[in-house]
Amino acid sequence: MTLDELSARGILDVVNAAWSEGDLDRMLRYYADDVVYWCNAGGPDGGPLTISGKAALAEFLRSTQAVAESVCVAEYFRLIDGVGRSRVEAFIRHKQTGHTLSGSYRQLITFRDGKIARVEEFHDAAKFAAFWRLIRGEPIAADGPAESEPATEV
Repeated sequence: MTLDELSARGILDVVNAAWSEGDLDRMLRYYADDVVYWCNAGGPDGGPLTISGKAALAEFLRSTQAVAESVCVAEYFRLIDGVGRSRVEAFIRHKQTGHTLSGSYRQLITFRDGKIARVEEFHDAAKFAAFWRLIRGEPIAADGPAESEPATEV
């Protein structure tokens, strides 16, 4: 099933609305069982993160929802050669500390049979890592990443 741009955008909007409302079950209905999620930041070492399969993605998202709430809205979307390209505005609030992070990230989204089969997210890796270091109570260098972390361009 080939999606047109309006239908693909509709799926992305429903997914973002469900995530923002904390309705993970509704969100996951729009993902293929063998979905692959890749993010340039968010791995245990602050580097790339890859999650394969809807069950693993659900587990990751549930653990995220347990500690933070967020609102995401796609400000831009185009479907080019079957791949969705979006810019998402996001706001995250850590539940325990109240610390917040806001900004935008880019996505590449591949659809298959009316569902999301692959998502690639590109965040400001340094900002993302600094936020989670702040949450963990780790020192944040004023001039950039900690010495043990390489600078990452997005």
